[in-house]
Amino acid sequence: MKIKMAGIDYNKAKLSQREIFAFSKTEAHNAMQSVKEAYILKGCVLVSTCNRTEIWICEDDDQQTDLPKVLCSLKGVNLEEYRHLLTVREGIEAVRHLFETTCGLKSQIWGEDQILAQIKLSIESARNAETTNEVMEKLFQTAITSAKKIKSTIRLTAYDESTATKTLEVIKSHFPVLPGLKCLVLGNGEMGRMVSSMLTEYDAHVTVTIREYKHKTSIVPKGCMAINYENRIAEIKHADLIISATSSPHYTIKPEDVSNILVDNKHRVFIDLAVPRDIHPEIAEYDNVLLLDIESLGGVTQNKASNRSLLMAKQIIDKYMVEFLKWSIIREVVPLINSTVNASESVNNKLQQEIKQLGLDSQKGNVFDKKVISATTTTIRQILSKRDNTDNEYLFKSPQALGLY
Repeated sequence: MKIKMAGIDYNKAKLSQREIFAFSKTEAHNAMQSVKEAYILKGCVLVSTCNRTEIWICEDDDQQTDLPKVLCSLKGVNLEEYRHLLTVREGIEAVRHLFETTCGLKSQIWGEDQILAQIKLSIESARNAETTNEVMEKLFQTAITSAKKIKSTIRLTAYDESTATKTLEVIKSHFPVLPGLKCLVLGNGEMGRMVSSMLTEYDAHVTVTIREYKHKTSIVPKGCMAINYENRIAEIKHADLIISATSSPHYTIKPEDVSNILVDNKHRVFIDLAVPRDIHPEIAEYDNVLLLDIESLGGVTQNKASNRSLLMAKQIIDKYMVEFLKWSIIREVVPLINSTVNASESVNNKLQQEIKQLGLDSQKGNVFDKKVISATTTTIRQILSKRDNTDNEYLFKSPQALGLY
């Protein structure tokens, strides 16, 4: 079996291109099931975040699934128009990519923490869709464990920045005085709550939206006022800052919703943190309105981080990659061990028959039994020693030996 992935991210694609490939939870669930069944795959996991969409599969060695074609088919777009934006990785390259992505080394905001939770959610979703398998489970769980180890021992970010803190910096650049600032935050997920909490720490007046059907389970950040999501448009009239961070597949704010409000020439800043976008781009055409999206936030790049921290992170990644690769080896040799045991039992049965024919006493018969058991044990130990004695450099250079290609 081999591991393969294809994905689109901020390195090659603009936000408008990335959001075409975004999946809601329900869409991802259905997509994983349909792809696994249609292409007769061993496993399929879909990762969809604000900055990337990736499809991960485990297939037989003789399969050659065209993943860019699969992704484009799922979204109903022309393959040749988007193929150049999609990156395909296999084997060791794919494994390293997942490990580095999970701990934030490949995030637009370098070292951010949210990607870890998103990767965990992705494998959980695949598990719920019954599209994962032993290899995908081990791969993702080891990547998650590696990322947790890195997060608990190394400070990856040069400044304590995440998407939320970067958003706060942008807000400060447009509103130097935050106390008393009237803010409306759409979205009661992790991102919405984080931004809301940060704003209240600066004494801003923050109103958050909650869905009526989730009213009892919604968490309202301390110091914030809550309104029903359905009342969001009316609240825009009073707001200086409007932030939208929902997981809705549709626009949360459309031009026709606010056409009578935005003509008052009040200065307003709209920040769209969602992918696909929550706020219709035409909102920016109104006077005194500034619309920013996730790309406007930029990011903390790798070269701003401590070289020592980066080196330490990669050392931890290498350690856990070796763990996964050695697990792959032992998984590959289990059939060989079973075959050896079966052969041993067959030989032993034949010997027992010959011992009876030779008329050997029980003591000599036991000697033969012990020799067969000893030979079998020695063979199995030699097989297992290949795993423990395999040079790590060989593991990284010879993925074909692991059936990972």
